[in-house]
Amino acid sequence: MVKFIDVDPNEIDNTRQGRRGRVSYPILKSFLETGKYVAILDRTGMQQSFQGLYSCLGSYIRNHHLPIKLFSRDRQLYLMRLDIDKEGNEIPDWEVKQLEEWGAKAEEITPAVVEKRFEEEKDQTTK
Repeated sequence: MVKFIDVDPNEIDNTRQGRRGRVSYPILKSFLETGKYVAILDRTGMQQSFQGLYSCLGSYIRNHHLPIKLFSRDRQLYLMRLDIDKEGNEIPDWEVKQLEEWGAKAEEITPAVVEKRFEEEKDQTTK
């Protein structure tokens, strides 16, 4: 049977603690604080599966534009810093260099570009 306990509404704390991610944020923040260029993530004691953790970390890195590259080899997760070189020297414009390396050249979005793309795609069911 369920019990209900009387509570005075004025005694209930009305604030909430911030939520920065229960798994990804602490792992990635700790890695960035180590100052290491490349490291293996020790998954001992973690409840998440390999694939779940890989997906979760990858999404967090992309969504927060972190200077980290995540990759796996032989069921091990590796983290590599993109904002420092092998000697630990900072790379001030790491994002620009990374975009150039990946070949990402984004065109500037102007009203003319929007109009042109609208005309091209307006009758399509998929892009």
